[in-house]
Amino acid sequence: MKGILKPGMLMTDICETLENTVRKLISEDGLQAGIAFPTGCSLNWVAAHWTPNSGDKTILQYDDVMKLDFGTHVDGYIVDCAFTVAFNPMFDPLLEASREATNTGIKEAGIDVRLCDISAAIQEVMESYEVEINGKVYQVKSIRNLNGHSIGRYQIHAGKSVPIVKGGE
Repeated sequence: MKGILKPGMLMTDICETLENTVRKLISEDGLQAGIAFPTGCSLNWVAAHWTPNSGDKTILQYDDVMKLDFGTHVDGYIVDCAFTVAFNPMFDPLLEASREATNTGIKEAGIDVRLCDISAAIQEVMESYEVEINGKVYQVKSIRNLNGHSIGRYQIHAGKSVPIVKGGE
């Protein structure tokens, strides 16, 4: 997907292309294998869980930041995947902050590690970055109500959640 995404594409076309590609790659088979949930295709200030409805004419722009979140399942076992795309290099530090915070969460995870400690490490890395947008510098911030999460068979949000901000038990 990253290789075909470009400014000027309809958001609905992006979602349909991604979902059709997934269907081919996993050999879609009714309830045995397919799309796990509707593709999230969130733009700019919408952090997650938005997708265009049929007929939506929203077009991806050069200055947009787009988050794609999609899932597949085979026999109910789900894979949840998300990535962020931006074409304007001024957003590179924002994408790097997200990538490094995610990698930090993965590195910190393990047996007997408290989720609150993972969360604090994620937030520390995320908020160590700044991004300059049109001459103004902004600190990158973690979003309080977005979490990593367990995935269960036929359940996209199951079991434990890993916040991306410190606090809690």
